Amino acid sequence: MAILSEEKIFSTAEAIILSKGINKTTLLDIAKRLGVTHAALYKHFKNKEDLLQKLALKWLENTSRPLLEWSPKEHEDAETALHDWLWLLNLTKRDLYINHQKMFLLYTNYIETNSSLVSNHLNHLAKKVEEISGWENQGMAVMTAFTYFHNPYFAERWSNSDHQALFEQVWSVVCKSIQCIRHVQAK
Repeated sequence: MAILSEEKIFSTAEAIILSKGINKTTLLDIAKRLGVTHAALYKHFKNKEDLLQKLALKWLENTSRPLLEWSPKEHEDAETALHDWLWLLNLTKRDLYINHQKMFLLYTNYIETNSSLVSNHLNHLAKKVEEISGWENQGMAVMTAFTYFHNPYFAERWSNSDHQALFEQVWSVVCKSIQCIRHVQAK
């Protein structure tokens, strides 16, 4: 028998989830497909919920990696860099929704029901905002202002013809607000 790895379990679970859905997928289904007993899965995961959480987190980390590893262009000012990163965030989420819709919907629906996964993801994004912009303690406010452009709830609207214009309008308001806050803090 081949060595049972988390990767092999993840890929098998993902295939079954795609065909049956999250709610109808059982550990027994996964074990049968892998040719092991369901008890063998407990060496890797406490239960189905633990497997689903780790699978969703893995998907979130993989799809977020380009965003979290992104660096501004050399000599690019912080505001332009942040604008470009926020637009990349939007494009990344939109691409996942359009080109990988079934997985996007499966994982985002699952993730949205787990507040700790959502908080953790938003905190990583907010820290990246602060890292790019240098705007201390403003990351979560910026992420909140751009909710429409990254929250899966709004995914169906991301292909609207006025989408980029709306993004630029929100960017303008947020940028002016941050500049105002900086001006007041400098006094």
